[in-house]
Order: sequence, then C-alpha cells, then structure tokens
Amino acid sequence: MKIVTTRFGELTVREDEVFLFSKGIPGFEERRQYFFVRPEEHAPFEYLQSAEEGELAFILVDPFLFFPNYSFELSDQALADLGDPSQDSLFIRVIVSIRGELKEATANLVAPVVLNSQDRLGQQVVLSSSSEYEVRHRLFPLTTGSAGRG
Repeated sequence: MKIVTTRFGELTVREDEVFLFSKGIPGFEERRQYFFVRPEEHAPFEYLQSAEEGELAFILVDPFLFFPNYSFELSDQALADLGDPSQDSLFIRVIVSIRGELKEATANLVAPVVLNSQDRLGQQVVLSSSSEYEVRHRLFPLTTGSAGRG
C-alpha cells in the first residue's frame, strides 16, 4: 500500500509490516493500522506512523535504552488482546513528547506501547494508577554545570 505522510513523503508499506491496534491508541481510537518508520538506523528514535492518516505519527523509543530498570506486568486481558504472544515475540516502546528542545523530551512510562511481532498486533497499555511511573518522565537527566562530562 502507498501512503503520503507529512514527515516522510510518500511511502510504500507491505501488508506484513502493518500492526493492528484493535482498540486504536487512546485519543486516536478510529486509527487502527500502524507501521514503523526508522529514519536513522542507529538512532534511538523511531516513528509509529498511521497507515490510515498521513498526518498521524508518534515518536517512540525503546524504554530500556533510557530506563534499564523499567518493568511492569501485563494483565491477562492485555495479553489476550495481543493474541497471547510468546515472550520472544513481544517488544515494548514508549511514546516520546518533544516540546521545545530535544534535551527536554519526555517519555510516557505510564502507557507503554506493547507489540506482538509475530501476529502484528499492538496495544497501548495503560498501567494501573498505582504505577511508580510518570506520563512525562524526562528522557535526559537534568545536568548542572559541566560535572560528569567527559
């Protein structure tokens, strides 16, 4: 399929590259098909681009690159919604917001995007209200002076 995107121009996407989000993403429930765009192979940022709306894309990162101790448990319902995937076929991303400069970017650790790579299913899972994580958790720690630079 071909899609004209705001950020990347016209892209050709194979059906087997598209993930189905059966419930959509909160706030965008009507859009259910997404694919990944990785503009720079070694950069930590990637995009989750809607296959149905060229203007809709989310910036994502692998949370474990920035928060090695990040952990949570998926409910039985969330796992069922993802097709009861094997551990090997699951991968996690979090949505990043960049308001202003990149050094002020935040990650939504309360609602990770969980993907089943085998069955091409995805879901943004909202963790319980008792979660220790924040919706706007800084990606890059605040630095003071030049301490710690090498």
